[in-house]
Amino acid sequence: MFSFFLPLLLFGDIFETQAAEAPRRTYRPTAAQLRLEKQHKEQAARIQAIRRQAAGNAGNAQRKAVAAVSAGKQIQPIRYMWYKSNRFFLVHDIARYYGMTVHYLQKGVMLKSPRDTIVLHYEKRLASVNQVSVYLTHAPILRGALVYLDEKDFQLVIDPVVRNAPLWKHPLKTILIDPGHGGKDQGAPGVNGLLEKNVTLTLAHKLALRLRKSGYRVFMTRIGDRNLTLQQRVDMCGKLKPDLFISVHCNAVANKKTQGIETYAATPQGAASTSDSKPVQQASAGNSFNRNNYRLAYEVQKNLLGCTKAEDRGVRHARFFVIRHAACPAILIETGFLTHPKEGPLLNADGYQDKLVDGIVLGISAYAKAAAAMPVNRFPVMKTSAAVPGRKK
Repeated sequence: MFSFFLPLLLFGDIFETQAAEAPRRTYRPTAAQLRLEKQHKEQAARIQAIRRQAAGNAGNAQRKAVAAVSAGKQIQPIRYMWYKSNRFFLVHDIARYYGMTVHYLQKGVMLKSPRDTIVLHYEKRLASVNQVSVYLTHAPILRGALVYLDEKDFQLVIDPVVRNAPLWKHPLKTILIDPGHGGKDQGAPGVNGLLEKNVTLTLAHKLALRLRKSGYRVFMTRIGDRNLTLQQRVDMCGKLKPDLFISVHCNAVANKKTQGIETYAATPQGAASTSDSKPVQQASAGNSFNRNNYRLAYEVQKNLLGCTKAEDRGVRHARFFVIRHAACPAILIETGFLTHPKEGPLLNADGYQDKLVDGIVLGISAYAKAAAAMPVNRFPVMKTSAAVPGRKK
């Protein structure tokens, strides 16, 4: 294991610098006066730091950190180890960072606070945040009694969901809805002759109507049974410059017992998609919004489950063309399985479609509040030389 000490950097520059006063030839302040002046400057710096934190609507953990700095206390760093050329952070330190307690389960560990609950499973990529299933890019690693979480999963999965601070702040006015397939591309076939292209178009029209009533400016990649290439959909996103891109799809598999809702965000650079085990190093336009992508996917998945009571198949990563190349935060929703004998007909029923629309709209609204929040100071992950098992391979 190779690790290093780095100084603690506080994003947001919470201390004000004071220009040094030019020396005077005719007057030299006494030691007592110098001490008093220094105390006044330190007090002013602390007050400014507190004001900046309040203006940024900082969370409880960050307010405690600012108070600790003002009191001269050292903020504890987050320890990590190297494993197969990836950094894995100590889960106990992550819990402390969020003000959570750690509870060991039979086959995993739970991080808990009054507001959030995170459950990680040993050697499995499936996890949950506030009872919503999420898929990690790497399975957590157990070393003795210590559990480690991959750096990307901490920074691009857990952190954007638990806090608003990491999100790119932007207004949400224009939304582009992309009904999957169309024309000759019929999409997935379902029970009773259902076709994905028809179900997604109906859902998209209902979603557009609801969003317009909520005050959003809404476009659709297709308004009829039209065949569009994936590149044409992406080009439309680049031309219209929406604030969000929502692609609506339905699922289908040979196993007719499979059912439930999945919501996808673009796979981060250097990570493996949920359905794959091999990481891809190449970045794409969608990776510019990794944190926002995942928060949007999480909020939509959470609210879809609440409105429909469907099976939770989790928030996932994939390199689908339209979300990988979207020039704004983007998700792809698999609203259910057309091949399931009960869920398939539901996807074509007005009442259930209204529930799906309710869930998507509520999810977008929750995301809009998080992305519009005032930016806050963020304490970055720190390196340490604490003795933890593991070495760079």
